[in-house]
Amino acid sequence: MKLARLLILTIGVAIAISGAVPLLKRILADTKPSVQLNIAATTPRAVEDTTQQSIVRDYSAAWQGLSSALANNNTAPLAENFTGYALDKFMERVKQQAQSGLKTRIVDHGHKVDAVFYSPDGSAIELKDTATLETQVLDGDTVIHSDQAQVHYYAIMTGAEDRWKVRVLENTQ
Repeated sequence: MKLARLLILTIGVAIAISGAVPLLKRILADTKPSVQLNIAATTPRAVEDTTQQSIVRDYSAAWQGLSSALANNNTAPLAENFTGYALDKFMERVKQQAQSGLKTRIVDHGHKVDAVFYSPDGSAIELKDTATLETQVLDGDTVIHSDQAQVHYYAIMTGAEDRWKVRVLENTQ
């Protein structure tokens, strides 16, 4: 019995020292938004199964990164998921928000995404997104504005390194 307790204690100490506990907490806390991708009407070519899975994974990660960047006034998650115009736009938004002392929390209730164009060379995909979002603007810990709505977005994702990145993300309303 003492040996079992000692073993459990030793494993617990090893996990704590390794930093796995904070990592595990972060992984469990960082749930990605739900993305339902419809590829039925995509032209001029069909979207392959592996590409479909990658788009869902990377579009969800982009929204998670955007949410994290706005909630923490930290631009680091943006570069992992965005490029070009979208990256520039959101970097500037985080910078302005930080200067004003505000933060934005996005409670993401999911995305219904239609792929409408997939380039013949497979390097870009155009998406139409209907997102259900609750957006809260905070001054410190105080919510000064809250809004819940279905928002329509136009997105273009392009292949980069080992993933797809959002190049354009525009509200169409």
